[in-house]
Amino acid sequence: MWRVWLLGLIQGLTEFLPVSSSGHLVVMKYWFGVVSPGATLEIVLHLGTLLAILLAYRRDLTLWLKDLLQGGREAYRLLLWVLVATIPAGVLGYAFEDMVGQYFLPSVVVFGWIVTSILLWLTPPATESSFRTMLDLAWWEVLAIGCMQALALIPGLSRSGSTIFMGRTLRLKPEEAAGFSFYMAIPVITGAFLLSWLHHPTQLWKTPDALSAMIISAVAGLFAIKWVKNTLGHRGAWRKFGFYTCAMALLTWWLGG
Repeated sequence: MWRVWLLGLIQGLTEFLPVSSSGHLVVMKYWFGVVSPGATLEIVLHLGTLLAILLAYRRDLTLWLKDLLQGGREAYRLLLWVLVATIPAGVLGYAFEDMVGQYFLPSVVVFGWIVTSILLWLTPPATESSFRTMLDLAWWEVLAIGCMQALALIPGLSRSGSTIFMGRTLRLKPEEAAGFSFYMAIPVITGAFLLSWLHHPTQLWKTPDALSAMIISAVAGLFAIKWVKNTLGHRGAWRKFGFYTCAMALLTWWLGG
């Protein structure tokens, strides 16, 4: 039971904090033998993180849906940008689905964490030049952010850290960079959830341990999203995540990763 809850907590926190959820799960597997007891848990953990985004941005998403139904041009543009940003990860994930799992090794995680640290340290601070919104992006800029999300298929390379880095580099406001990063996660997490469901159809309500893990994952995810939104504007706080991932990389290497 405690292992299931621990996985839910780690998944919820590390999915949105710039520290790589895949990296942590790989290391936990090799260090402590903490692995998923079945496909059902993987399904509900994805669902938990998806619920966290929907709850955290429920007001913005509700307004966006209303505008979309009313034919608002800005709403359709945002939808298009999210879809464009999803293309690189979707193409790479589908084309190299069988190969990706072969790189879920501690040695690869060490590399991914080091790259994550560098990106976090290089993320531009909030200044007066940070004035752009999601809708101000050009298609090639959206694609560039999407490519960073695709690179995060490498375990240890944080999806949120890399996409927010690119968004801030393109002079997005801190809250806009974070928002677009989390919006991009909706189709990615939904796709992962649906793939897991199709490959392993199951009745979730018959697995109370998995459902409790989903709740823990969702609550932890809400906390992580709020933390990112509050700290992104403060370079010192954001850089601390880089020191954390660097320390984790060194520790993993030292322990024989």
